[in-house]
Amino acid sequence: MPISYKRTEVGEGIALTEITDPKFKSNLISVSFVTPTDAHNAPMNTLVMELLASSNAKLKTLAELTGELAYLYGATLSSKSRRIGDCQENGLCIEYICDDYTIGHEVISTRAVELLLDCIFKPLLEDGVFSERYVSMRKKELEDNINAELNDKFGYSMRKAKEIIYKDEPACVSLLGTVENARTITSQQLTDRYYQLLETSQIEIVMCGRDFERVKPVITQAFSELERNGYVAVDYKALSPIKQDTAYERQTQDVNQSKMIMAFKSDYEDIYVTKVFAALLGGTPFSKLFSNVREKMSLCYYCSAAYSDIKGTLMVSSGVAKKDIEKAEEAILMQLEAVKNGEFTGQELEHTKIYLCTGFKSNNDSIYRMAEYYIAQNTRNTSYSPEQVCDIFMGVTRQQVIDCAKSFVYDTFYVMEPEEVTGDE
Repeated sequence: MPISYKRTEVGEGIALTEITDPKFKSNLISVSFVTPTDAHNAPMNTLVMELLASSNAKLKTLAELTGELAYLYGATLSSKSRRIGDCQENGLCIEYICDDYTIGHEVISTRAVELLLDCIFKPLLEDGVFSERYVSMRKKELEDNINAELNDKFGYSMRKAKEIIYKDEPACVSLLGTVENARTITSQQLTDRYYQLLETSQIEIVMCGRDFERVKPVITQAFSELERNGYVAVDYKALSPIKQDTAYERQTQDVNQSKMIMAFKSDYEDIYVTKVFAALLGGTPFSKLFSNVREKMSLCYYCSAAYSDIKGTLMVSSGVAKKDIEKAEEAILMQLEAVKNGEFTGQELEHTKIYLCTGFKSNNDSIYRMAEYYIAQNTRNTSYSPEQVCDIFMGVTRQQVIDCAKSFVYDTFYVMEPEEVTGDE
């Protein structure tokens, strides 16, 4: 039986996506609240999800919640918070074993889904607000995550680069905020934000796996009864404006290795041609950047390219010795120019397309990856299967790649470098 995809509206701004694949022995139910990214609300959105995932009005402690999950054959409940272009996606998801594989075919699916819904609709409140004790715990975890991000030099350099690449755009906002801001968030603010998410966010429900007959009516009824007020539709695709002149920024940090990020922007419409181009340039172990800049020229410790179709932005990230920064920048620009000039073989193009197809087909191997794959399809208003995308990849022509490469403009150069030259620098 092939994979089936179905998407329906179950309420104002509430969509239900069903992805059925009989090979899976478990189901994944994901509920996401999608909002425009806002510096004030972003960290509160994250905190709200953490609170919802750790207790509810029936299971008032994490220990009780964990015990219930253990009873449900080791089901897992987790929160999520991530960026999708100019939007923020926050939510909860539960994975549980299908009823066909329980002892004596015990029905646990409805109980698992009811647990998820209780966490969403029946949170643990004290005097009408989230528990001060639990809020303090979650805020401390948020502070720890902020500090961990500061210590992750690659992630921190990427965040600082995006502040320049996407200046004055929602995509430049940190989803975690600052330690100072985290400490000022109150239980009342989080409670108000919780109700705002229920009333105004775009809600995406995804069911991935098999045998949804018992749980679909439960989910549909719960969300169809949700009172909505001031619903805000999100537009996922928001191409980043191209700067009139390339922005150059160099910052010093306590790092041993310089982190260099170069951004290129385009309004080229075919995202699958662009994915082939990005992979050819720097997305495979045999790409132009890896083979030449890293291997032959030995100018980078790593060098790769990643493309965001939602923002129309290609980012080339590399680890570089401070003395080689200018040489590495020049070499990367030369490789981009080579692709623009068609200086790649038919074999290179063919291998790149096959490499991409292998990666896309692997989305079928994991229930989480399959769910994320179709969530990405939803952001593009498409429903291509991985196999259909591979057919598109294999049809991409040499001239299309050249035309696509020519559309990219050098937008931003950012380097986080050591204060002093050390070691092999």
